Amino acid sequence: MKSQAPITAVVVGLVLIALGMLTQQVVPALGRVAYQAAAAGSYSPATYRLNLTWYYVVAGIVIALGLGVLVADLKSKRD
Repeated sequence: MKSQAPITAVVVGLVLIALGMLTQQVVPALGRVAYQAAAAGSYSPATYRLNLTWYYVVAGIVIALGLGVLVADLKSKRD
């Protein structure tokens, strides 16, 4: 059961990346809907773009840690 933890970390990291990518696609669309509902000002997709750099860094670290623990676990089982 212990060997599932690294795989879980990798999957969690991949899910975080997928959610971030989905959010980057959905938020500008929601901004356009809000703009049309308010009928005020001018709409620009750039206004609704999110900077998720640190979000992706954290997701990458989670994946890297999971892979590192997985490799260490496999090496310890081989020895």
